[in-house]
Amino acid sequence: MNEFDFLPVAYASAAKSTETTAATEAGGEAGAKEGGLEIQPSTIAFQAFNFLLLVVVLHKILYKPMLKLLKDREKRISDGVENAEKADGMLKESNIIRQDMIKRANSDSQEILEKARKAGEEVKTGLVQDAHKEAGNIIKAGQNLIEMEKTRTAQELKGLAVSMIVTATEKILREKLDAEKDGKLISESLQAHGAN
Repeated sequence: MNEFDFLPVAYASAAKSTETTAATEAGGEAGAKEGGLEIQPSTIAFQAFNFLLLVVVLHKILYKPMLKLLKDREKRISDGVENAEKADGMLKESNIIRQDMIKRANSDSQEILEKARKAGEEVKTGLVQDAHKEAGNIIKAGQNLIEMEKTRTAQELKGLAVSMIVTATEKILREKLDAEKDGKLISESLQAHGAN
């Protein structure tokens, strides 16, 4: 509303006030005698009733809903604080659990690494021992082969020497010559068998 809308209301109010003053002067000289202010019990009762009605209406319409709104807000805030405290507690608990899991994982990984290292050492030791045993077996087999070859060669040489001696002895016995010829025959015989 602009100020021009108030002007007719103000003029009407001023006109009514003038009429009321004129009516009071005309018929109410009795009221003027009492001082001009008159208290009427019906007006006071009506104003008291209006005030009580206003209080009841405001209580029903404004106070109770606002009180309910404030209680709801207080409950939401307290629930939010409670939920935040619960969430904080759960976060702390989950951090503790996470730290425990990390510690367990670290200790488990250390155990696994230690077991793997020990197993590797055992495998290495076993392989080295097996290699030593195998090398020892090969050396023994080579030594046995050498001994067998020595024995066979010695037996062959012995048989060859016996054969040479027998051959030389036969020649000596057939010819039965002097010592010079016997030595010569043995030398020839040894040379002949050595060439073979």
